[in-house]
Amino acid sequence: ILMLPAEVFGDIYRYETADGEIILTSEPRKGLKLLDVIKDAKPASKPVSAKRDAGNAREVQKPKLASGAKAVASMRETAYDAFIQEASQMYNIPVAFIKAVIKIESNFNPRAVSSVGAMGLMQLMPGTADHMRVSDPFDPRENILGGTKYLRRLSDRYDGDINLILSGYHAGPGNVAKAGGIPFEKTQQYVRNVYNWYVRYREEGK
Repeated sequence: ILMLPAEVFGDIYRYETADGEIILTSEPRKGLKLLDVIKDAKPASKPVSAKRDAGNAREVQKPKLASGAKAVASMRETAYDAFIQEASQMYNIPVAFIKAVIKIESNFNPRAVSSVGAMGLMQLMPGTADHMRVSDPFDPRENILGGTKYLRRLSDRYDGDINLILSGYHAGPGNVAKAGGIPFEKTQQYVRNVYNWYVRYREEGK
């Protein structure tokens, strides 16, 4: 379980128990095998957590980018930093977490539209956009503020559990309730993908 309390610097300690379970925590632990420490120069925001089963308890692999695309990707990934910082401060969600959701949802494309009608950078469904009071889902600032507000509500609802926050965001809280956890295989992959980018952005201080 990964817990990031509010107002704490975001170094993450990765331990292994005697049973082979991987535990990630922002606080040092005694009596456990320390595997590594994920450094973060910035303070973390409101608590988020992640549960990882033993089968997936291997080293988090950094997503790789083709060398020719790095410069373009870097520019695209920083174009909305001011709005992301604003949303992070307003709703107390880590910047790296917001960026990871945007990366997987739209790859930082403010005009993206999915096959089911999700819109903009954070791929808001029409009903979600209305509920979050987003009048123009294709306006980057409105979309990011609305999507982050929704993440905040999901974080409060699921007590900061990253698995459930992202499952609710991807598949809807109703499906999470029916399944009692991550509902679909696609959602499981979505959670892994967002989490991997979250770790990457944290390490890079983004």
